[in-house]
Amino acid sequence: MKVNDTKLYLFFSIITLAITITLASISYYSILIVEPEVQRLINAQDNINENYRKAYAILRKPQIFARYEHFDRESRWIRTTIIPYMDNKIYYSRDFTPDEKDYLLTLLARRQQGSELGRNTAIFFLLLTLLGFRFYFFERYKVGKES
Repeated sequence: MKVNDTKLYLFFSIITLAITITLASISYYSILIVEPEVQRLINAQDNINENYRKAYAILRKPQIFARYEHFDRESRWIRTTIIPYMDNKIYYSRDFTPDEKDYLLTLLARRQQGSELGRNTAIFFLLLTLLGFRFYFFERYKVGKES
């Protein structure tokens, strides 16, 4: 008795494709839309206070793979130093100065690293999807040949 695994390969491929699309859309939204906008706000020469506030508001909500809760050396510095400092400035409505640019650039770099990780993970899942579809079509060919 031959086992027909076409449904298994098909469902595997569909699920990994859905994961690929989700990860790629989140990562490329950040890469193509959010990060250039934040970079533009940080590099603006006029109205620094308002632009830095907007940039920090965007960067305060990190990208899925750039969360500040992760336990690495950089995230600890971000969680214990940058976030409380910047939140304090927002809470007490103090003006941002050009000195805070480095903090914003650190948060932006973290977001960019998260976007790269998301993109690379999407590529990995795309390869799994292609492999799954290859097995699916091979299994269909083999089952069709045997019947």
